[in-house]
Amino acid sequence: MVFAKIRQNKGNYTESLFCANSDLEELKEILDITVLRVLYFEISGRNYKERKNSLRDLAIDFQIANDGDTDVQLSMGEIGAASAYFERMGKRYGLLREFRENCIC
Repeated sequence: MVFAKIRQNKGNYTESLFCANSDLEELKEILDITVLRVLYFEISGRNYKERKNSLRDLAIDFQIANDGDTDVQLSMGEIGAASAYFERMGKRYGLLREFRENCIC
């Protein structure tokens, strides 16, 4: 999944979740948009501890990127998809309680 904040040619801002980076690239080709911020839902690391820290950092970055502007918001479906991702990965890496306390999922 890819989270992107974009500005359309008319100056309107929007945030969206895309299933793959290719979807975002296709949209850039079709429409005249400027990508302001991109956040890839990927975790990296060689071992469990590094991947756990990477997931924690991703969740923090997502909260910062989705800063709650009143004119730019994710749809309920996109919030649900992000929440489901963080819930699934939180279970895997033992971060579910922390994510729930911080309203990530």
